[in-house]
Amino acid sequence: MPESSTTEQSLTEDQVLPNNHTKKVMKGNIAAAVAAKLCRVSLVTAYPITPQTSIIEEITSMIDRGEFDATSVNMESEHSVFAALKGASLVGERVFTATSGQGLLYAHEVLHAIAHMRLPIVACNVGRPSFPWNIWADQTDSISQRDTGWIQFYCESSQEVLDTIIQSYKLAEKLQLPVMVVLDAFYLSHTSENVYLPDQSLADTFLPPAVRENNRVDTEQPRSFGGLVGPNMYDEYNRLYWEDINKVEKATNTIGREFSEIFGRTYGAVEAVNIHNNTKKILVTMATITTTARQVIDDYPDTGLLKIRLFKPFPKKSILEAMKPAGDGCTIITIDRNFTGDTEGALMQEMKRALFGKSVKISGVYAGLGGRDVSAGTIEKIINLDVNSPLTDEVTWIK
Repeated sequence: MPESSTTEQSLTEDQVLPNNHTKKVMKGNIAAAVAAKLCRVSLVTAYPITPQTSIIEEITSMIDRGEFDATSVNMESEHSVFAALKGASLVGERVFTATSGQGLLYAHEVLHAIAHMRLPIVACNVGRPSFPWNIWADQTDSISQRDTGWIQFYCESSQEVLDTIIQSYKLAEKLQLPVMVVLDAFYLSHTSENVYLPDQSLADTFLPPAVRENNRVDTEQPRSFGGLVGPNMYDEYNRLYWEDINKVEKATNTIGREFSEIFGRTYGAVEAVNIHNNTKKILVTMATITTTARQVIDDYPDTGLLKIRLFKPFPKKSILEAMKPAGDGCTIITIDRNFTGDTEGALMQEMKRALFGKSVKISGVYAGLGGRDVSAGTIEKIINLDVNSPLTDEVTWIK
């Protein structure tokens, strides 16, 4: 049972094609490239790194064919990729890039600058680890950037990649914050799926041209950017950022509903499946592992699923609302495809924080690191864990 199987947002044969859509078979990377075109991005910078490269190859091919009115620039490093986007965004351009693994890590310094300069850049990260050297699915690269100030979404399907990038520009430009859209290497980036491809007119209706903000380069009103600031101004910068980052969860849900009205597909910060008053266990997942878990819990009526789509900032209110039908006494099991060098993964850490003071038992597992397959059998093993064992007070390593 592959992790990239059809999800609830994907097209099946018995579904009716939505208005102003075309059915296409495409890989997650191609969906990301097409989304950039639909968003009328004007500048793309990139440096090749597996398994991201085909996103940029598709973008440059569309530009060469005259299908995409944008400029694509190959840079000498990922650090330069994000530095160039920073400059272009400062003059009001809508920009895009894609990266992965060591490329994202190399850009770490610039990610901080982009976030705190309040630039609405959207970047796609094809998740893979850094070392030991590995090119397969993992979330360690993006998780390691969770404190840079970027909003982070994790996608389950090619359809969700395309739709999330479109929504991300609206969110980024609304709050003037950068967004990272993450997809699992190979399970999603290089697996072909059915996708509803919307007409350009739908994207234009949902995402109008960007409005030029006051904090941009203006030759009529010269100013400097990125200069040294004292403690008081530094504190003020971060307070204003904090005020807006607290708006992200609500804005994500609102934009998801607005998206549904135009495109017919609904998204939110989280998604609850089979969570009701008889639910005894809830699996908490991100990205493609969710698809396998969806299918397995069909045979476990007392097991629910909580999909985390918005990871940063962590959507505490949406999580508590989604879990409310299960009541107290439910057991939470997080599945982390990231190794933080700790006894618990990032998802378990964030869930503990969100559920602080609640009457629930929370356990966690590491699974699927470095692209290891998380099969239906693996999910069943996780469901049947003895959560009362002392071992499950921390994260269990699942093979």
